[in-house]
Amino acid sequence: MTPTSASPSLDAASSDDTARWTPRLVAVLIALIWPTQLLAAAGILGANATASVAQIFHTTHVAWFGLTVVLVSTLLTPFVMKLGDRYGRKRLMLLMTGLAVVGDVIAAMAGSFWLLLVGRAIAGCYGPFAALSFPAVRDIFPARLVKPASAILGSSVGLVALAAPFLAGWLVDGWGYKGVMWFLAAASAVGFGLIALLVPQTPQHDCRPGFDWLGGLVLGGGLTAVVYAVGQGQSWGWADAKTLGWLAAGLVALVVFFFVERSSAHPILDLKVLSRRPVALVLVSGGLAQAVAYTMPGMAILLALYPHIPGVSAGLGWTAQHNAVVSVSWNVVMFGTGIVASRLLRTVDARLIWWAGLALMAVGYGLVGFFHADETELILTSCLANLGSGLVVAGAPALVVGVVSKEEQGLGSGMLNMGVNFFGAIVTALSFAALATHSTVVDGTAFYQDGGYAWLFWTGALLTALTLAISLFIPPLRDPAETDAAPAA
Repeated sequence: MTPTSASPSLDAASSDDTARWTPRLVAVLIALIWPTQLLAAAGILGANATASVAQIFHTTHVAWFGLTVVLVSTLLTPFVMKLGDRYGRKRLMLLMTGLAVVGDVIAAMAGSFWLLLVGRAIAGCYGPFAALSFPAVRDIFPARLVKPASAILGSSVGLVALAAPFLAGWLVDGWGYKGVMWFLAAASAVGFGLIALLVPQTPQHDCRPGFDWLGGLVLGGGLTAVVYAVGQGQSWGWADAKTLGWLAAGLVALVVFFFVERSSAHPILDLKVLSRRPVALVLVSGGLAQAVAYTMPGMAILLALYPHIPGVSAGLGWTAQHNAVVSVSWNVVMFGTGIVASRLLRTVDARLIWWAGLALMAVGYGLVGFFHADETELILTSCLANLGSGLVVAGAPALVVGVVSKEEQGLGSGMLNMGVNFFGAIVTALSFAALATHSTVVDGTAFYQDGGYAWLFWTGALLTALTLAISLFIPPLRDPAETDAAPAA
């Protein structure tokens, strides 16, 4: 395989630009950050719009409003990471953001719940965007800036978590779910423009004929079935025939996938790369740790917004606006920590930053489990947890960069993205199981007592500690500045 070269504009950079930021590189990074972190914003805005959807369409199946996007994203991720290598990432980015605009417009104008879900499914094609943006950083940026640029791209989620709750309240209170959909359509259109104008063409890393459509369908379908089963398990019941059936179908598909790939002339995944111990350790630990980092704050919203009813519900009874104000502190900490980590990654072993982040996150969520009774306790303990989360989301891309080659970056980032989705479903299921250990059902609604909230956060701490134990076996990482070819930008 002989990858095509990058566009001439990329090759024209002078050698003295190889280790410093330029206005052009900053603009490219902003153009990648916007659509990448729009995914996180869409998740927060969508969660806040769910109640409005249920009331307008009078449906008891409102869970599909969010689940549709997750399932489509999971199904398409194997194809996205391979097609990005085949045709260049910019072309695929433009296609995906274009579909996001179309899907969100359909959802905003939908007159029925099924048409709303059609729009959400089309917009879900945008879900695997991170599987393209992180590899694009390695294609575009000078080798010495790959790790810090990737860290900033990942840790900018803190800014989204800072602003999105206020934006959600304004949109939902003023225009209901339609306001959210129109905003996402407009924001996706902005992302399309930024990519078209600022992101250069990226090289093709796979020019071989043929495409493993069967392998992609089996892998994507298997993972989608497992995620669906785990997502529905809480409402169906874990021993229900539907839950077990979907789980079994997904696991069988994943087993079949390995046999399909071994016989495929053009496998969608290079199993030799995934079987390398450093790659496997990074993908498992990176997927699980980020799943905890992204899931725990969302679950903590239950604590903040559920009512305080002595003996029945130990929620804090805050308004969404009050919760947004209080959460400013730890989201600022997360973003600031990520920026600091992006500078440290130029000279410090990424494993040290990763291990420190996991340790702080584990201790932080352990303390949240003990101390979460009011604003002061939550701010102090959550700031510690998010100090670790900032290091984790900044360090994960650097770990991938350190265990795969430039040609393998699309595969590594795509698999990490799939891992975050897969483990995210599992972490969410475990979190609700922890809450259920101390719950009270009143008129068909489950309310959670203090022991349930404590075990929710302790579950996050235990999973993070497990990830830390796994991560200790990651061997020394390679530096892209030494292993990559001549800088492209």
